[in-house]
Amino acid sequence: MAHYRSVYRAQAMAALTGHTRFAAFTASKVWSGAIDAESLPVLGVLTPQEGFRMESFTTSERKTLMQIAIRRAGGDDVEDILDEDSTFVEALVTGALRQQNQFCFLRETSIVSNADGARIIGTLVMGFEITSLRAPAMLPDTP
Repeated sequence: MAHYRSVYRAQAMAALTGHTRFAAFTASKVWSGAIDAESLPVLGVLTPQEGFRMESFTTSERKTLMQIAIRRAGGDDVEDILDEDSTFVEALVTGALRQQNQFCFLRETSIVSNADGARIIGTLVMGFEITSLRAPAMLPDTP
């Protein structure tokens, strides 16, 4: 059985790459800071952080931060295009996770653009919070 954070990432990635807006993107689980121009546009989904609070001896509340990152080349309008991307990302990700009865909402959005030689490269990062109640982690029974 897959870990629940792996399931979150897979659900988000499937929703994004299944839409025509992002179907031609290079989808990577992990990317380095430097990406060659031929790989753009790229899309990544990661879960870098999780808050934890005990509800009882048998239940904990988990608040998982899931980040969606998009990097694309463009012109002076790259931030406008990333703004449009963000609308699609929010609708697709929250829709996909909520369809699975997972409480998910957008917490923050950031856009950064910089010049890479003759082109402008823009990066969109969106942070979503997914809240779940979980039993404490337990080791499997071993004979």
